[in-house]
Amino acid sequence: MTRLPGFSPQFDSIQQFILTLTHVVWEQKDIGQLADFYATPVVFNTPEKQLNDLSQFMRLTLEAMHSFPHRTVLTEDILCTHSPQFEYYAAQRTVACIQHQGEGFFGKPSGKSIWVRTWADRVCAEGAVRQEWLLQDRAAIILQTGMEVRDFARQLADSRREAGLENISAEEMDARWAGGPEGDDVDGPLAGLIERYLSMWAGGNSGVVPGLYHPAATLHGPGHVLCTGEQDIGGFLSGYRASFADSETHLHHLVVRRDANEPVRLSLRWSLLTWHDGYGKFGTPTRRPVSITGISQLELRDGLIIREYLGVDELAIWSQIFN
Repeated sequence: MTRLPGFSPQFDSIQQFILTLTHVVWEQKDIGQLADFYATPVVFNTPEKQLNDLSQFMRLTLEAMHSFPHRTVLTEDILCTHSPQFEYYAAQRTVACIQHQGEGFFGKPSGKSIWVRTWADRVCAEGAVRQEWLLQDRAAIILQTGMEVRDFARQLADSRREAGLENISAEEMDARWAGGPEGDDVDGPLAGLIERYLSMWAGGNSGVVPGLYHPAATLHGPGHVLCTGEQDIGGFLSGYRASFADSETHLHHLVVRRDANEPVRLSLRWSLLTWHDGYGKFGTPTRRPVSITGISQLELRDGLIIREYLGVDELAIWSQIFN
């Protein structure tokens, strides 16, 4: 049996497969090799799009490379699990330095160097990616090019209306974020921590749930934000909770890693279907339905969150508010 059943002999781990994909496509810019890494058909999800055709994915990749032709992509972590049938689930988190030198979705080139974090959950089997959920901190790109996310979203909504484009519903957006194989099972204190984390986003909580974060915790949040300590983190999260009504958070997938010489690491893909009905981070309430689709990667110390990488696309939230 090969070391990675179903995959090319050049790959001895799913991590190596994902790292090679990232390097070949995003740094070597060999778009043609996408077909070597992705299945046909493939299901590709972002908070706002679902693609089933690899050629559509290639077009979006080419557009991104035109706008940001020079980039250095650093993989911070890949949390993996697999089924007995060798279906692999890989939750990758990258941080990249990209140069805004071409016109495109983010407007005319600003020439700025931008740091942006991206999360990609992938289902891989028989040598290829079969399904992917991709989330990028687009708010960080917009802010570092000198624009405001709210203004950018309003202009985007106006352009879509002028073009007669239909908007997907919050319910449809929420449903797209579900799917994939069953995640890891947990019980005991770890299950309690996950339940408290999800309830922090729902159920009317105004910020941090006590007993969740380590006193020295850091949160890397949307908009390239860095929060340190429970008070700072709580202030950031309360801006979300003030904007949105009580609702239920849905956990779609969980990866738990307990590797030697590493902290316990978690990756959660989740969503929240809610209403924009309060004054908070997202301005004057509009009563519009909103789906918040997230990927959270957590590192634990002494059973508490010491480090969090929170993936939420704030542009997708603002776009729903203005649609």
